[in-house]
Amino acid sequence: MMRLYRTEKGELKEVEKTGFKEVLWIDLVAPSPEEVETLHKEFDISLQDLADCLDPNERSRVDIDEKYDLLVLRSLLTDERSPDRIQTMPIGIIVTPKHVITVRIGASFHGHEITSDLKKKPHFDCKEDLFLSLIRKVHRDIERTVRPMERKISSIQDMNLGANSATMANSAFALSNGLILLNTSLLSNLNAISMISRMRQLKMTKDKLDLAEDIENDVAQLYEMTTIYREIMSNILTAYESAISNNLSSIMKTLTTISLILILPTLIASLFGMNVELPFKDDPNAFLYVIGISSICVIGLWVLFRMKKIL
Repeated sequence: MMRLYRTEKGELKEVEKTGFKEVLWIDLVAPSPEEVETLHKEFDISLQDLADCLDPNERSRVDIDEKYDLLVLRSLLTDERSPDRIQTMPIGIIVTPKHVITVRIGASFHGHEITSDLKKKPHFDCKEDLFLSLIRKVHRDIERTVRPMERKISSIQDMNLGANSATMANSAFALSNGLILLNTSLLSNLNAISMISRMRQLKMTKDKLDLAEDIENDVAQLYEMTTIYREIMSNILTAYESAISNNLSSIMKTLTTISLILILPTLIASLFGMNVELPFKDDPNAFLYVIGISSICVIGLWVLFRMKKIL
């Protein structure tokens, strides 16, 4: 799908398909082969670069060509079927002399959402404003996912320390995997954003360079935050594994102790069941004596293990 936007009084407005010269932003979401071919012919963009933007495993990077600059970032991919699952996808931001072109697999945001979470709405007077706003939008979406993780981690930690530790395994491993994915993506994005100054098609003023530096600092903070959360989750999972191992050892110790306690009565009963001369053979109370001896042995071993704090 191709969406076209132009600026009216500093705001983005979606327009029906028209000539590319009249628009500022061309947004391609899961484009068809015909749309990719149109973009290639109109702007002389490499088909390989367009294919890279649609590759789910493409890393963040900056490529500089004679006719355009390409910035690839990792952005969140929302899945309505599993909203709690964290996934990322590449978004290619191509800057030509007069246009900004985005190419992505799925629509994680639309044009009217770029400034929806900002108190002060920026004016889109040129492609540089739109370029910086797109980068900021990508990472504000990631930030909205990362911020609530502190509460989730605290909840998982409470379950790990409490009696419901067995119920936290699925959510803990899912959150840990999501943090690893976000942490890796943010590091890749940070390295790519640091190379923006090399792009030839951007005419960055001092104010815009300051804004780009602020965005880079925000991404660095997000990366540090996910790194800390990742380490905390690693410690929680290590503690969980240790607790499971300790519980298993405690169970095995209890079973072994019970087996030892039951061995003596079994041995005594076996001895008195043999067809040989034994004490109490002709005594009518022989059965009670055997039961009594077995009970004394069991009680004695139980008291001994209790004193040794084995049971």
